[in-house]
Amino acid sequence: MAFCDKEKQLIDGGITPVDNKFILNYLPDAPDKCVAVYLLGLTLSQSNGTDNSCETLADKLELSTQEVMAAYLYWEELGLVHITSDNPPHVVYLSVRDSVSSLKKVKPSKYAKFTREMQNVIQGRMITANEFNEYYTFLENTTFQPEALIAVAKYCVALKGTEINYRYILTVARNLLQRGATTLAVVQDSLDSRQKYDEDLKVVFKALGKTGKFEHSDREMYEKWTKDYGFTGEVIVAVAKTCKSGGMGKLDAMLTEYYKKGALSVQEIETYQKEKEHLVALAREINRTVGVYYQSVDSVVDEYIVGWIHKGYDDETLLAVAKYCFRSGIRTLQGLASIVEKLYKNGITTVAALDNYLAETAKKDQKIKYVLEKCGIERNVTNNDRTLYRTWTDRWNMSEDMIKFVAEKAVGANNPMAYVNRILSTYKQAGVVTVGQAEAFDKAAATATAKSSEPKQVTVGGEIARTQYTDEQLNALFTALDDREE
Repeated sequence: MAFCDKEKQLIDGGITPVDNKFILNYLPDAPDKCVAVYLLGLTLSQSNGTDNSCETLADKLELSTQEVMAAYLYWEELGLVHITSDNPPHVVYLSVRDSVSSLKKVKPSKYAKFTREMQNVIQGRMITANEFNEYYTFLENTTFQPEALIAVAKYCVALKGTEINYRYILTVARNLLQRGATTLAVVQDSLDSRQKYDEDLKVVFKALGKTGKFEHSDREMYEKWTKDYGFTGEVIVAVAKTCKSGGMGKLDAMLTEYYKKGALSVQEIETYQKEKEHLVALAREINRTVGVYYQSVDSVVDEYIVGWIHKGYDDETLLAVAKYCFRSGIRTLQGLASIVEKLYKNGITTVAALDNYLAETAKKDQKIKYVLEKCGIERNVTNNDRTLYRTWTDRWNMSEDMIKFVAEKAVGANNPMAYVNRILSTYKQAGVVTVGQAEAFDKAAATATAKSSEPKQVTVGGEIARTQYTDEQLNALFTALDDREE
């Protein structure tokens, strides 16, 4: 059974994947994690594959499966999903309602005291029946105490004024619920502890060039930065001064990035930032050299550059390989990555090693070129030639003299190189390893069969498709790498 699914109306109704009523009425006040879970789950609900699982969703959002299910409990309370099974978990997405009339109704008398106190807290307007029903439903479906919800309302009114929306109040309450705070004492202590950050937040706001009142989310973020991440106030302010245009959201993103990279002090952050700027510049230059363009190269840095640097490659070597790739028709980052991996397997991580390898390959190509000339062939060395030559020398242990001896006999054959390969294979099977032994073997074979010593012409299929490069050394680099891996 798929983890996420949709009720029939969502499929038959032909509505957009994200209903506008959800965006307008629910998204603004929902916790970030809950929104992320809802949207990603909505996408997964369209798939019946193995990726439609609670574990997949949790991994993609870097959450635990418990946090994912807590988020779905949040949406179930609002009537947007229905959790039909806990083990294995199964969530059905429901069509978004215009009102909360379909939610469970609770007799107001059960919460008479709560109703009076809540209205006293929110004095700027009359609380509607539907709004009270939202509070009642929340209390009915959780262990949150009514007195604790009153404390949350007072806290929110102090922040936003008496025109506060009920969704804001319930969002704060649900965040506390997820942290295990449900009683008046624990909730009040949690709310009071957050208010102690106000003086620190004033300094942060000043560093950001931001004015206005604090939001509850501002206090939550500051608590996360200091308690969960371990940043000091001085570090937070120092980072804030570098992101005045982005506000608290950008500051949170930057501190989260530094935390994940283990940069917690000002010095560590400066070092990390310099290295990041260097890698970004390198990524842009490599992209330009290969001939690709990315508006943001962050993914290129993470997916390619960091790994190459860790393998010991420097800027000069990577740019040299990128240039060779471009000149050889390899003009994607995937293609470049493939070449770098082959170079790495062959122990080539520096420009010097690359130059030595090119020189070594060119030297071998000269020997192969000589064999081609002995066969009466005038052309450049190909990958097929290199493969044959490596087989003769490395696997069959044939000397250069033996190869030249057979090559001279191949003149006039339909496919001289194939002829040389066939004759050398015959010698290999017969244990012939010297020119003298080969001459004796040929003489004996001619006598035994009473046939002409004229070499038999052999046709071995069609001509091998090949790519010609303007630079023979570059051709040798990229085609011979595979040979060395075997």
